[in-house]
Amino acid sequence: MRDRMSSYIYGNITVLAAAIAVDPESIHHGAAVWAVLGTAVLTYLAHVLAHLVAHGLGDDDSESDAVRRESIVTIVRNANPIATSGLIPAVLYAAAWIGWLPAQWAQTAALVILVVRIGMVGVFMQRFSGKRPTFLGLWGGVVLAVVALVIGSVKVVLTH
Repeated sequence: MRDRMSSYIYGNITVLAAAIAVDPESIHHGAAVWAVLGTAVLTYLAHVLAHLVAHGLGDDDSESDAVRRESIVTIVRNANPIATSGLIPAVLYAAAWIGWLPAQWAQTAALVILVVRIGMVGVFMQRFSGKRPTFLGLWGGVVLAVVALVIGSVKVVLTH
């Protein structure tokens, strides 16, 4: 569960940075759809590759092929939240691309949804730990969302 939560947070932050960098022109031309999907898929692949390589460190001959296959399946499954983090923004940008939504609405909705997803992490963590959600858990998620927004914004400023 910890690896999946890490992937969820990481995926949403990287897609948030991509969504911040999108401008209305790229939404109108469809490039925004590919930017967020590409960010999500390529981050997913990089994450899986890094974990597979790291999993090979200290490899001993006593580990069975079945255990290795199970480890690979677990690594791939735990990284899924990274790949799925770009779906909602991509759908919103696609809707704006074909004219169903104004580009600014799609942009705003994508950013708000990503920040809210990150902001709910505190509550999710409490629920997954078998605890009742508290105000403190919600507050922790809000702080995490603000930090994620700062990270995404700084990334865009420094790299674009």
